[in-house]
Amino acid sequence: MSKYYIKCGSLQLIYSTSKSESEAAAQVLWETNKHDVLDEYFYIDERGYRDYTSADKLTQVIPTEVVMKLANWEIE
Repeated sequence: MSKYYIKCGSLQLIYSTSKSESEAAAQVLWETNKHDVLDEYFYIDERGYRDYTSADKLTQVIPTEVVMKLANWEIE
C-alpha cells in the first residue's frame, strides 16, 4: 500500500491506498470543500508535498482537468 502526498492549490491530503496515483487524486478530489482553490495541476509524491517549485522527475504531475474527468466531475 502506498502513501501519497497529494497537493493541488490549497487542497493538501495524505492518502494511503493500493490505487494508482491518478486514481488516488480522483478520490481525493471528493474531499474538497467550498474554501479550496485548485491549481492547474495535481502533484502526487510519496516523499512529501510538492508543487511547481519543488516537483522533480519522481513527482507525478497530472492536469486537474484529467483528474476531474477521472472523478466524473463536469467542468463548467
